[in-house]
Amino acid sequence: MPLTKPPKTLTVENRSIGPNQRPLLIAEVSANHDKDLDHALALVDVAADAGWDCLKLQTYNADTLTMCSDHPSMKIDPVWGTDNLYNLYKNACMPMEFHAPLFAKARDRGLMPFTSIYDPRDLDFIENLNCPIYKIASFEMTFDDLLKCVAQTGKPIILSTGMATLAEIAHALEVLDKNGAGPTILLHCCSSYPASLESINLNAMLAMGTHFNNLVGFSDHTIGTIAPLTAIAMGAVAIEKHYTSDPTRNGPDHRFSATPEIMKNITKGLDDIMKLRGHPEKGVEPEEIVNKAIGRRSAFASRDLPKGTIITRDNIRFIRPNAGIPANDVSGVLGKTLCRPILKGHPITYSDISEI
Repeated sequence: MPLTKPPKTLTVENRSIGPNQRPLLIAEVSANHDKDLDHALALVDVAADAGWDCLKLQTYNADTLTMCSDHPSMKIDPVWGTDNLYNLYKNACMPMEFHAPLFAKARDRGLMPFTSIYDPRDLDFIENLNCPIYKIASFEMTFDDLLKCVAQTGKPIILSTGMATLAEIAHALEVLDKNGAGPTILLHCCSSYPASLESINLNAMLAMGTHFNNLVGFSDHTIGTIAPLTAIAMGAVAIEKHYTSDPTRNGPDHRFSATPEIMKNITKGLDDIMKLRGHPEKGVEPEEIVNKAIGRRSAFASRDLPKGTIITRDNIRFIRPNAGIPANDVSGVLGKTLCRPILKGHPITYSDISEI
């Protein structure tokens, strides 16, 4: 369990993140920059035009993640465009010189830029960009040296939990807490690309939030909108999703990334869900007032009743509309004496009765 109770609402660069706030939409560039700065900058516009909140990058190179080796364990599925792990990351990594212009353009377009960091040696470089929050990828959440280093910035951390057990999450949170990390958001995740709907198990997101008393969100690798929108409806405070301008482009991640249309549909769906979620107070909504007056039952005279009549069940009925004493206050009307005459079919109100 985390040693420090997280805040109910976290504020990062004037953006409020919490259970009763609009969920944060995080556009994950991943490898879809294609090592082309102009293309990467155009992706910033795609995210901003779709109404998303954040631009997220990934900061690594092949040598910070692995090493060049012909060991059989380095073999991967050729669906990634290569059958070697080192070559995958060599092809997918974003040039370090892209970070500054992408951070700058993101801010110009009203997006909050940040990155997933994979190696402690890159932290000083990213800190110089005034990165407001850090992401720890699911694959790195058991890398204690990285957790300690990032925690010592004191900044908020988004921790993805794909492939993780509760024990591994608890350990990671403890390492972060002991090393001075800011508030943490846990992202539920299935580390499969693309992930099937059957693998998502969004109830685990809620269970994780309850178990650790922590803010939770969802890192989505499914195709389409149903998974992230369901997570939002269930209470996710943040949604992260890979995106692309064109899923048919060459590259390891385009094939499972959201199109601009899907991103816009998620934004529209989020806005609709927030209207549906409303507020935590139960009461009469403005649109219900008319129907409450028409549809609720209240006391009406079932025949002409002169002044001084003692009200009994023989001379009143509880009927619609709600113009008299409500039907849930029977004791407030039965046995009472009318202080004025009431015509048949007219309501009996509190001002019409007396105790005498």
